[in-house]
Amino acid sequence: MIQTSHAPDSPNTPDSAEDILLLGEPGVTEPLRAQLGRRQTVAFANAYDAMLALHDRPHRCVVVAATQPELPTLCRALRRVHARGPLLAVGGAAAEPAMRSLTPSPLDDYFISPPTRADVDRIRAGHFTSPAEAAATIPPHVMLDTHPPAAPVGAANGMVALAPAQWAELLAATSVVSVQEAVAKLLAACGFSASWRRADDLGAANPLLTLTGDTMQSLVAAEPHAPAPPEARALLAALGQLLGPLAKNAVRIESLHKLAITDHLTGAYNRRYFYHLTEQILTRAAKANGRVTLLLYDIDDFKHYNEKYGHAAGDEILRQTAVLMKKTSRVHDIVARIGGDEFAVLFWDADPPRSPNSKPLETFAELAERFRQAVRDHSFSFLGPDAKGSLSISGGLAHFPGDGQGCRDLLRTADAGLRAAKRQGKNRIYLVGQDEE
Repeated sequence: MIQTSHAPDSPNTPDSAEDILLLGEPGVTEPLRAQLGRRQTVAFANAYDAMLALHDRPHRCVVVAATQPELPTLCRALRRVHARGPLLAVGGAAAEPAMRSLTPSPLDDYFISPPTRADVDRIRAGHFTSPAEAAATIPPHVMLDTHPPAAPVGAANGMVALAPAQWAELLAATSVVSVQEAVAKLLAACGFSASWRRADDLGAANPLLTLTGDTMQSLVAAEPHAPAPPEARALLAALGQLLGPLAKNAVRIESLHKLAITDHLTGAYNRRYFYHLTEQILTRAAKANGRVTLLLYDIDDFKHYNEKYGHAAGDEILRQTAVLMKKTSRVHDIVARIGGDEFAVLFWDADPPRSPNSKPLETFAELAERFRQAVRDHSFSFLGPDAKGSLSISGGLAHFPGDGQGCRDLLRTADAGLRAAKRQGKNRIYLVGQDEE
């Protein structure tokens, strides 16, 4: 990541929304920073880092290089976290058709590299179409009202009067679930009660809209004996045109997000996202006196298995141990691959402890020990006839806040426990602070 100071030119401009965020390789962003001013820019080469920065604080403008992979999906994801400021693209002449196809939404505008002086001035001034104006993808037979209605909206000549804000949630949806929720809210604004149901739960109800996913069909069905009013029927006609493309886009964004946060081999979270989630959970735990324990573990003698059975077998060991960890831990615990054969697990309580005398470290140590035994008893069939019981893990446990205040502190302490477990003969979980034998 390349980052500059966030100091603004003018003391009257809030620092939190002053800088311009650039996303692209340094060969693209560095010349732009030189033209725009290094004090007013922050640059990222990684899309996920850029989105985290946008989520954490507002930026006055975002400029993305057209060379970024999956440009359409990336721009839509950027628009979700950067809803109020200009979203621009820069690219060579060959990229012009692709950039043009993304305007006026999700891109507000684009320019050909290298930018002219006029382009640079426009970026600095932010003189581009606003995201609300750019969301003119509403079908022409749906009337937009510039003022939110004070009461349920009526119909006029078959037209639906809905405020732009009511459409914004649907247009910005980045998951199938959020598409479903936004559709239900739009129908409710027209006074029509509807619900999403699985295809096999539809019963005698008549489907109004169908959303097809990879594994199931969901349908909006009227509640029994509740005919759709005229305004809802007009809305349904509009949604019928929008729903398919929006759902398809949401699935693509979900896929992109999953790629950004998971380890491609094991399906566990990756190191970067583990840090991000852990810091969020620790912040919450500090405010609510929450219980958090970090387990750091690796596979004993993993190099031996790689050399004896091959890297394909080694990869399968990593995949299966990750699956065992997920099965052993609870649904909200965080499992991540830190690197090589090293994994981290964050045990935490989504709800406050029921008893003031609860002992979180002992509770989480039992979960870690259960996992160690699961690996010991598991049959790794690709290791031959002696597969069962041939693998073991060693790990260290660190508890918040006594063993560390942040993710890196806890990892450092847990790593000391991991090394102590190795010294004691491996195949064990070491509780930080206990006496070594």
